Amino acid sequence: CYAQGWGGLYIRANKLAYKMQKAHPGLGIRNRFNVPDCPERVHWDEDFALEVGAPGAYDYGPERCSWLTHHMTNWIGDDGFLHKSDCQIRRHNPDGDAIVINGEVKRKFEENGKKYVEVEQKATTHRGELSAFGTAVAELPSKG
Repeated sequence: CYAQGWGGLYIRANKLAYKMQKAHPGLGIRNRFNVPDCPERVHWDEDFALEVGAPGAYDYGPERCSWLTHHMTNWIGDDGFLHKSDCQIRRHNPDGDAIVINGEVKRKFEENGKKYVEVEQKATTHRGELSAFGTAVAELPSKG
């Protein structure tokens, strides 16, 4: 699960969940079984997501930033070096949305004898809606 690798704030199991609930009794939002549950459940609980005004259960925004970074590092290859990556999320990405990521080289430049490219990236849904965008700067190997 992305949330565990990323270090989600509220998702805990067993003893850690118990300790968090004891330390922060108002944290949990009661689910349909009247059990305090984590606020992050908007990402997998369709009914709760709709209840809070989202278009449905949706992904984690930072996960899309990871996709943009992955897109860029795949493009630059093993010999490239990613120097900078910025990302902005523009909308919810409900379950079922397909995302396509494209990039365009906006600038090539040299600095301190190293060759760089600046790439503008866009993540769009299958409906053509902008979901996220970013800019990355990478050092690329050069033949001279």
